[in-house]
Amino acid sequence: MTNAPASLRVTQLGARRTSQGAHDRAHAPAVAVPVTPYPDPIDWVAVPRSAQTTGARRVSVQPIRLFGDPVLRMAAQPVTVFDKELRTLVRDLSETMQAAPGAGLAAPQIGVSLRVFTYYVDGELGHLVNPDLSLTEDEQDGPEGCLSLPGLTYDCKRAYGVVAKGFNMYGDPVTIEGTQLLARCIQHETDHLDGIIFIDRLDAEQRKAAMKAIRDAEWAGQTVPQVRISPHGTFGRAL
Repeated sequence: MTNAPASLRVTQLGARRTSQGAHDRAHAPAVAVPVTPYPDPIDWVAVPRSAQTTGARRVSVQPIRLFGDPVLRMAAQPVTVFDKELRTLVRDLSETMQAAPGAGLAAPQIGVSLRVFTYYVDGELGHLVNPDLSLTEDEQDGPEGCLSLPGLTYDCKRAYGVVAKGFNMYGDPVTIEGTQLLARCIQHETDHLDGIIFIDRLDAEQRKAAMKAIRDAEWAGQTVPQVRISPHGTFGRAL
C-alpha cells in the first residue's frame, strides 16, 4: 500500500449495552463521533493461524479460509439477530484479523456466512454489519492482497472514496466515510460478502498470473472444513 493520507468519519449511536431490539434503536438520532485519520498502509496478506484454547478461556483466533473454499464464493446472509452470538463473531473476526495481521476480515473468511466484516487501519479498529456502499466516481489504483490468498499482491482498481452504511454489533445504525486505504479495505471486505475475491477485479493478464501463483502456492488444495451460519459449531447450520 502507498503511504498516502486518508480520512475516516464514523457516525453511530452512543455505546449502549441494553437488550432493546435493533428495530427500536435504528430509529434513534445519530451522533457524530470523530476518528483520527489513518496515514499508514496495512497489507491484507498473512499466513492463517489455527484456533486455540487456553484453560477455560476460549481464544478467538480462528483458521482463515483459503482460496478454493466454497464459502468464499457464496453470497453471505444478512444479519437479522443482534445478540451475544453476533458479538462473539465480531470478537473472533477482530482477534483473528489482528493476529494475522491484516487490515480487514470478513465473516466468510472464517467460515461464517453472515454479512459482517472488521477492519483495522492505523490503530483504528471497527466493524460493520449488513454494509451498503456508495462509491465515488474517482478511482484509485494500487497494490492489494487478501488473507485468503497468502503471499499474493496485485494492483487493483477501486473507488477512491466510500460511504458505508450499516449497523454495529448491537444493532445501532452506523455510517463510515473513508478514502484511499480505508475505502479500498471496505470495498474488499464487502466483496467477500458477495462471494467476490479481489483477483476477480484484475485484468486478464494479471488474473492469469494470479491463478498460476495460486496453483503453485504451498497452501493450495488444503482440506475444506464445514461452512457455518452460526459462529459456533454446536449452534451452526452446515451448508
